[in-house]
Amino acid sequence: MTVVIDANIALALAIPLPYSDQAKEHIDHWQQDGTQLVAPALWGYEVVSGLCKASKTGLLTLQHAASAIDNLWALGVEEIPASNEMHRQALVWADRLGQMVAYDAQYLVVAQQHKAPLWTADERLVRNARSISVDWIHWVGETG
Repeated sequence: MTVVIDANIALALAIPLPYSDQAKEHIDHWQQDGTQLVAPALWGYEVVSGLCKASKTGLLTLQHAASAIDNLWALGVEEIPASNEMHRQALVWADRLGQMVAYDAQYLVVAQQHKAPLWTADERLVRNARSISVDWIHWVGETG
């Protein structure tokens, strides 16, 4: 089985966030099941940026943030390289979702290409996607 995760799911393992326990439960379950975790290449940049922000705001020390990079990359998330076609599809997804930027849409493209569910901590993204009948996107607080 394959699951697409967004950066917020990974960051919740390193930073104390309201949904950290749920993210850890999902990751633990997926690892026990041998689930392949995938994400667009953008994932890595978003994770490092989130750790940097957490360090600058005092949620983590710089040393803990650096350690978190090692731990999060140890999850084995396969980062899917961007392509011209993926960017074109992300543009369409962003338009369908009414978004002004296409970052989140990249995750939807990868999920669609892999015929895999997308798990996110972004409730607004889940609501927007479900409003256009996307039923393979899930919020981290859901079970399953």
